[in-house]
Amino acid sequence: MNITGIIAEYNPFHNGHAYQLSRARAETDADALIVVMSGNFVQRGAPALLDKFARAKMALLGGADLVLELPPLWAAASAEYFAEAGVSLLKQLGCVRTLCYGCETPDCALFLDICRIQRQPAYDTLLKCFLKEGANYAAARARAALSLLPEQDAAAAKELLRSPNNLLALEYQKAIRNTGAPLLTHPVLRKGADYHSAETASPFASASAIRGYLHETTPLPANDTAFPANAMPRSAFRTLLSYQSDYPFLYEEDCSQMLLYRLLQNAAEGFAGYADCTEGFSNKICRNLHEYTGFPEFCSLLKTKDVTYTRVSRILLHILLDIRKETSAYWRGHSHVPYARALGFRKESAWLLSYIKKHASIPLLARAADAKKILSGKEETAFFQKHLFADAIYRGLAAQKGGKAMPDEFRQRIVIL
Repeated sequence: MNITGIIAEYNPFHNGHAYQLSRARAETDADALIVVMSGNFVQRGAPALLDKFARAKMALLGGADLVLELPPLWAAASAEYFAEAGVSLLKQLGCVRTLCYGCETPDCALFLDICRIQRQPAYDTLLKCFLKEGANYAAARARAALSLLPEQDAAAAKELLRSPNNLLALEYQKAIRNTGAPLLTHPVLRKGADYHSAETASPFASASAIRGYLHETTPLPANDTAFPANAMPRSAFRTLLSYQSDYPFLYEEDCSQMLLYRLLQNAAEGFAGYADCTEGFSNKICRNLHEYTGFPEFCSLLKTKDVTYTRVSRILLHILLDIRKETSAYWRGHSHVPYARALGFRKESAWLLSYIKKHASIPLLARAADAKKILSGKEETAFFQKHLFADAIYRGLAAQKGGKAMPDEFRQRIVIL
């Protein structure tokens, strides 16, 4: 059986995502497409615009056969750990042949050169050196790669390394090596606007542009025939409209009150024990806590040249979700994810569930209620409880903003189309 995997956020699902799914199926001759998708929180350190089940429905309507969840421990992590966990989950399914990802320069010789450089011991040495000097991970990664490239390639390499999709593609390549995943890779050239582009004219607008528009235009008129309707598959746009009739779209600022409580609650002991947070940054949080006015404002206040806004946002989200360094370190050394949580599947692809159960090295969790009998180990159970806690926070944010309670993880059925 020829199965292709994709690691994604779909925040929200748009035409570019539908294009990638279509090309992935055709170009890898896939019998099925499995998507590992971020749950209710995403990598930039924020709540997802729509909850994970609505986004899973969009993905299934857009061409996926099965959607599995990347748990919050890794969904809100840096690109390195996000990629490692996604690749590790696909590896543990035991039946995925190819990882398909999007990037701006998939066939570029320079991109392949950087992939090879990442496999050199000298690269790891330089990366650690630059990180110790205080550079953020993205900057250290770029400096390490540029140091090992011929000088004439430097300008082109800098441009290549500016793209978030290229950087994530490089992390997927590295993760496959580090985890020993027997995965082929198949890049698909990204189509349309840049990752961070705010342009709304293109039918291939970015997810950032869609979120920005929705932030300023909510509720969205049901008869909207312009943006973002033209930037999303019709089925995804209908799902978006249906969702907004029940629940609010969530943004960073919606975390502000809960985060302030968590910061005040833990200020005395400090925050160095939370994932991605150093002792020095913990002290900075405590020194500036009296100036807190909201989540995004606090991120702007704390960011520096070497600690980006996105990293600050992730640190604060880790504090909100109680994601600790020791937990991250433990699971990095123990397969990253102890179960495959199904969010939805297509009826004609139901065979995938039994196929995965036959080949996977981890259990398939189709219902939260099954966790009690499937997860027997203490660490696995604790991991699941953290997963439930993060989802409860998301539901609390939505209820606080929209005034309507979401079904909890035990009452929410997975999506079947």
